[in-house]
Amino acid sequence: MQQNSSSVSANRQSMLKFRCAPMERVRIGFIGVGARGQLAVNRMAHIEGAEVVALCDFIDDNLDASVAIVEKAGGAKPKTYLGEAGWRAMCESDSVDLVYVSTDWLSHAEIAIYAMECDKHVALEVPAAMSVADCWRLVDTAERKQRHCIMLENCCYDEFELASFNMAKEGLLGDIIHAEASYIHDLRERISSNDQGHRRWKNWQVEYMATHIANFYPTHGLGPVALTLGLHRGDRMKSLVSMSSRGVGKAEEFRGTMNTSVITTEKGRTIMLQHCIALPRPYSRSFLLSGTKGYIQKYPVPYAAFAPNSREVLAGEECLVLAERYRHPFVEAYKAKGVELCGTRWIDYTMDSRLIYCLRNGLPLDMDVYDAVEWSSLVELTEMSALAGGAPVEIPDFTRGEWDRYQGFEFAMAK
Repeated sequence: MQQNSSSVSANRQSMLKFRCAPMERVRIGFIGVGARGQLAVNRMAHIEGAEVVALCDFIDDNLDASVAIVEKAGGAKPKTYLGEAGWRAMCESDSVDLVYVSTDWLSHAEIAIYAMECDKHVALEVPAAMSVADCWRLVDTAERKQRHCIMLENCCYDEFELASFNMAKEGLLGDIIHAEASYIHDLRERISSNDQGHRRWKNWQVEYMATHIANFYPTHGLGPVALTLGLHRGDRMKSLVSMSSRGVGKAEEFRGTMNTSVITTEKGRTIMLQHCIALPRPYSRSFLLSGTKGYIQKYPVPYAAFAPNSREVLAGEECLVLAERYRHPFVEAYKAKGVELCGTRWIDYTMDSRLIYCLRNGLPLDMDVYDAVEWSSLVELTEMSALAGGAPVEIPDFTRGEWDRYQGFEFAMAK
């Protein structure tokens, strides 16, 4: 597996803790304003300092609906663009600071690279890329152009995960030795019909799953675990082994229905990562942290246990009471407004608000380009291992040896 990009330029600069000049307002251009994109437009239209100035899609009705969202929120009518020529023209426009991408996942890397080449910052829906080669291209471009490239992983802002992050930071769990993460979600009905979720574009998820065997969507479970473990901030994912079950459905249309992978880190930790969206199972992201002093998990029932009385388990409501004691400030800052605007998806509002806050204050973003590519690279790497019968596969060091320059993850705050 390639450890270093062959296209590294002599003037590359690391994106670790990268910050740009503060922006009084952040002018946003959206590429892809279907079901998910319109939700994002609505959120940004209500965030102070964010201005929706441009919209692009393949479908006129999506553009009209998004324009109406912005105007209803009191914003000026955004400029609209149509099709591939349209998104390229938007990226080239001097009126856009940040390109927000909510298109099909196979197009994410191409759009992001073009936008950064046009000197724009980029925010990508998950995954950021579907191949290791495209992951390297994202890193190379971000380092050369010195532009933010953030993957929009909303689960990093969920309430329980943030509380667990605080527990770990304060040493309640000790040295975390093992973690578990997953995306288990019964999406059989949604992915079999474009009507589900108001999709109006081709069913690219099913097309991809019909020809690949992998963990297609590793980031929801992995993201909060990765930040808590400080991956590329004192530790890094080093290798993995992966196995997939047989497919199910008509003509086994869902290949590799259940994927299970085990990741080892440079410091000898292990992470078990799973993905399944084609079986009737309850929703779960697992989220389990096991350390030398304590243990905590979120699914299927919140549990916590701590030394020296680890047999005295805090279960269910007792565990949630504990989590409330370690409530993260972001919950206080964003939840009420987020619930009012987005209901149960209030973490999306927190995610977007943090992005705008960091850009306006010239701070490092919560997740950098290395997070985006490390987590996304697992799509191809899990498939490589699964196709080889679970053979170990090396995970590239996208920081090129700088993974231990900083120790531990921190959310940047203005002084």
